[in-house]
Amino acid sequence: MTQEKEHILFEDIRNGNEKAFNKAFDLYYSRLCFFADKILLDFDLSRSVVQQVFVDLWIKRDRLQVDSLQSYLYQSVRNATLDVLKHKKAESKYLLTLEKEESGQITDLIEEAELADRINKAIQKLPEKCREIFLLCRFEELKYAETAEKLNISVKTVEMQISIAMKKLRKELSDYQMIQLFAIVFPKKLQLPYRVF
Repeated sequence: MTQEKEHILFEDIRNGNEKAFNKAFDLYYSRLCFFADKILLDFDLSRSVVQQVFVDLWIKRDRLQVDSLQSYLYQSVRNATLDVLKHKKAESKYLLTLEKEESGQITDLIEEAELADRINKAIQKLPEKCREIFLLCRFEELKYAETAEKLNISVKTVEMQISIAMKKLRKELSDYQMIQLFAIVFPKKLQLPYRVF
């Protein structure tokens, strides 16, 4: 989204346009969850933080002066996650390190969150059975034989469906060089940021 469109979207939100707010939520919610999770390492807590940021955005909308909605949301989520860590004494050493990070490192976290969001959306586009098999093998870490037994299908079917999934995902994510980026972006068990509003 261009900065001009972002500005228009934010102005609509400031004027109390719920459709504009919902559009911003749909556009940024999942990637902000992934971003928060890179800091908090707790996906449920990350979702709560992001939801509160959106609640605050709506409540304070007519008092905010925002140049870039995206930057505002990422900065708000970052600040909120740091506030959470401040209340966790066990995390104080990590907090100190995090606060000293250069902006380039924060940019890396944002880029990882954006990639996670794209992978998430690409997986959701897979046919239902194909997606189920793919998630069991890649994220639940079941072997092909275990997946076949669990779903009462043949190992050959599992192999074929994984092959189909990988082809579709490579096509969907063609501007990235390696599907192996899954291992960097997602935890061992995939967690999806469902909308709860």
